[in-house]
Parts: sequence; structure tokens; C-alpha cells
Amino acid sequence: MQKIEQFKEYSASEARNRFSDVFDQAHYGKPVIVKKHSRKVAIVPLELLDRLSELEALIDTQQAESALEEFNKMGGRNMEDVLSELDIE
Repeated sequence: MQKIEQFKEYSASEARNRFSDVFDQAHYGKPVIVKKHSRKVAIVPLELLDRLSELEALIDTQQAESALEEFNKMGGRNMEDVLSELDIE
């Protein structure tokens, strides 16, 4: 994967005028950076966005598992046990 600095960058007006080129680059797997004023946005292939979402979900799952493990080590109890202890159905 390319580093962000290596992506083709367009100003917003250039991107508008060269929409076909920008679209083709993203379509063929090359993310594009569009800059308007001092803000930058990326135009990326959907496959890349899907993969980033999958990786984010994996990281979230690992962090949740780690937090649950820590909770259990510190004596945490599940809701069923608490309700049972309080005699609540």
C-alpha cells in the first residue's frame, strides 16, 4: 500500500474539472486526495473502505475482549449473577 504522501493530490477545483481522472484513479485502486482550503479528504475504492472497516471492527473486538478480561480479573460479575443475588427475576 502506498503512503499517503504518494497519493495524487488535487485542489477541489482541479478535482471538479478532472472528475473523470479522479474517479478512474480511485476506481482502479489508487486513493486520491482532494484539498479545499486547508482541509483534505480522500477518495478511496470501496474495497479499501470495507477493509478499513473490518480492521476497525477487529481492533474494537480485541479491545472489548481485553476490557472484559480485566473486568473479570478484578472480580466483575455478570448481570445474571447480580440479579440472582438481589432476588430479582
